[in-house]
Amino acid sequence: MFGDEIYLKVRFRLLMGKKLDLKNPQTFSEKLQWLKLYDRRPEYTKMVDKYAVKEYVAGIIGEEYIIPTLGVWDKPEDIEWDKLPNQFVLKTTHGGGSLGVVICKDKTTFDHENAIKRLKKNMKGSDWRIQMEWPYKNVPHRIIAEKYIEPAPDINDLADYKFFCFDGEVKGLFVATDRHKEGEDVKFDFFDAEFNHLPFKQGHENANPYPKKPSNFELMIQAAAKLSKGYPHLRVDMYDIGDKVLFGEITMYHFEGLVPFRPESWDKVFGDMLTLPGQKLGGVIIKQLGDNALEIHQSDLPDYKFFCFNGEPRYCQVISGRNKTMSIDFFDNQWSHQPFHEPKKYPFAQDEPKKPANFEKMWNLSRCLAQGRAFSRIDFYETKGRVYFGEITFFPTGGIGGFDPEEWDKVFGDMISLPVKSVIE
Repeated sequence: MFGDEIYLKVRFRLLMGKKLDLKNPQTFSEKLQWLKLYDRRPEYTKMVDKYAVKEYVAGIIGEEYIIPTLGVWDKPEDIEWDKLPNQFVLKTTHGGGSLGVVICKDKTTFDHENAIKRLKKNMKGSDWRIQMEWPYKNVPHRIIAEKYIEPAPDINDLADYKFFCFDGEVKGLFVATDRHKEGEDVKFDFFDAEFNHLPFKQGHENANPYPKKPSNFELMIQAAAKLSKGYPHLRVDMYDIGDKVLFGEITMYHFEGLVPFRPESWDKVFGDMLTLPGQKLGGVIIKQLGDNALEIHQSDLPDYKFFCFNGEPRYCQVISGRNKTMSIDFFDNQWSHQPFHEPKKYPFAQDEPKKPANFEKMWNLSRCLAQGRAFSRIDFYETKGRVYFGEITFFPTGGIGGFDPEEWDKVFGDMISLPVKSVIE
């Protein structure tokens, strides 16, 4: 079976007609593939869940941006039609694009059976494995009903405004129009952050005439910037309905990163806007780890040591009690305590260590730092709510510390894929 990296390289070649460079990605399309593989923050699952994301977004920009939810169900057969108003929108929460959306403009003529059939088809599975968009993997498969949103009185079509955001800065957008007009193909038009029309196409033709600048454009820019702060790239989708702005969804990988730009040169223009974590020693890693020397404000500052195999962290070793009786504990990525010691001479802590506030951040940073090596141990500290880098170790305890129970030595050994070529010529 192909590994994830090889799979993406093959898929990229088939759909984009060129080789995927993951070692030194330059274009927007290439960098999105890199993010699929290596930027895997736990919160991304909530951010792409069409139901759970509402609470997340409301906590950042306010409840007034949220489209009201009318109901949530696990199966299409459970939908309580009698409780829904005359107009509503049904959506599957785990993605699916337009296939997972059903719009009802008049309940008296609405085809319930066809709606259930369409939703059941979309509920069966998810395309996350095909697209390698892993945040969707663990999103619960549910159906939500939302309030039907009317466009502004002077507009006959509800446009989608989709903002390209880079760590809190909006650098462009595209506008989707004619999406709900019978006999019309959807139109896509791209603009810069000042709403100047950009001379390229992607996926669909431009509208004629071009969409006009929405009345709440600046408000949408501000909201999208807030939602994207701290993330290399997000696409934040919104609606302008005249008297207010409403949030649509967050997309991690615009068009999967697998739809060509026309002309192709714009793929590089957008790629230059996206700084990958740790790229050129100026990205997320350095910003999060870098500016001050570590100040120890407590008598016993635990070490968090992440054991990484072929670029993927698998266990976190916690060393505590250095100034007393040193103890060592291991945890998995869910902070579940593991039943072994290494080195074997040290006991478990008398009081099981608590999960650090920045555990997920340290886990993801260790993944970034461990890329390209069969094994490495990445060490961090946490103090005053911040993460600090400790060191990188390639041979913990010289490989002679011993495991207790001994069979865990073999478990760890099975995780290391040694390079095929020997260093002895």
